[in-house]
Amino acid sequence: MQEEVPISYVLMLVTGTAGPPTLADAAQRLGVDPADCDPEFGVVAINPDRQLYSVRVDAKKLPEGEGGENGPFSDPPIVPMGPT
Repeated sequence: MQEEVPISYVLMLVTGTAGPPTLADAAQRLGVDPADCDPEFGVVAINPDRQLYSVRVDAKKLPEGEGGENGPFSDPPIVPMGPT
């Protein structure tokens, strides 16, 4: 039996037009299949005044050379530091 490799997500920026894009719209703009985006993360507003939103995408599914000002940005786990 083959062991399942966990998905390595990166954060990508997408620009909305008249509000936040749907996950399918964001995937289309990034050149990936909607199934390559994390539906639990969804579309998160980064700067709604500038129509900037973020989605999590499987890093292995991004088109070659994707990056620049739209990402990819690392997506490290956020955990408390020190005693809580």
